[in-house]
Amino acid sequence: MQLLFVWIAALFIGQTTYGIFAPPKVEGLHPVRHEDNQTLSVEFLPNNKYKSTAENGTFSFKGKFAPQDRNTIILSPYKSDKTHNVILKTTERDRLGIIIINIIFVQCSMVILIGILLFRYRINWNSAFGKLKDGPWVISLSCLIGLGFIIPAYGLNFISQIIVTALGGEVTTQEAVKMVSNSGSSTELILQALSVVILAPIAEELFFRGVVYTAIKQAGYPGLAVGFSAIFFASIHGSLTLILPLTLLAIVLIWIYEKTGSIFAPILVHATFNAVNFTMIKLLPEMMN
Repeated sequence: MQLLFVWIAALFIGQTTYGIFAPPKVEGLHPVRHEDNQTLSVEFLPNNKYKSTAENGTFSFKGKFAPQDRNTIILSPYKSDKTHNVILKTTERDRLGIIIINIIFVQCSMVILIGILLFRYRINWNSAFGKLKDGPWVISLSCLIGLGFIIPAYGLNFISQIIVTALGGEVTTQEAVKMVSNSGSSTELILQALSVVILAPIAEELFFRGVVYTAIKQAGYPGLAVGFSAIFFASIHGSLTLILPLTLLAIVLIWIYEKTGSIFAPILVHATFNAVNFTMIKLLPEMMN
């Protein structure tokens, strides 16, 4: 619990720092999505003024810390007391900032915090997370599992979309998917790949399988360890339609962790799964949204 609280605090510090030193900014002509889902072009001018074919006025951002608030702009027309919100497509400046904050304060901070935890209790890596044995076999099996899980994951995601829609909910695209599909420059693409394919699997496997699952299991609750850590893992990804596929993925990651006795195996499964998804998002963006 202490590790989780410190991790959340690190994320809060990162978002706050970014919001203070790099407040949201927009200038020029941009397409925006109106509250009624219509797309219109708005020209954002200096001194927080804007003009469009329909109206002129002033604008402000909903907030400067959370990514969704930085992309939500409140338009205040001169000729009306009624304001309305529009959604701005993320700018490269914001996307790069969010990626860097995520890498430093979410992923790297988790690895560092776990390293501090091991040092504090004088536990070495192999004792905590297992030593890799039968390297070539484990690496091959892990890559195959990560690759093969793509099919059931998309099947469960499709079923989840049907269930959410039937219950009156709205199917939304995960923020990470939006950012990857919107990435343009080579710098942004490299940072996205570093975050999604390498750092996210390492940080998440160390925390969810290496710490959360193992701690609850060692406390004498193996069933709860599987269920809680799997649902917790799925929930943090911020999309209802991902709950089913990511819960099953978490169970598979626990299974291979137990079978191989090393955290390296689920890290590799996770990395392979993310790498395939990352590639598909860039090659088939219309399929992923």
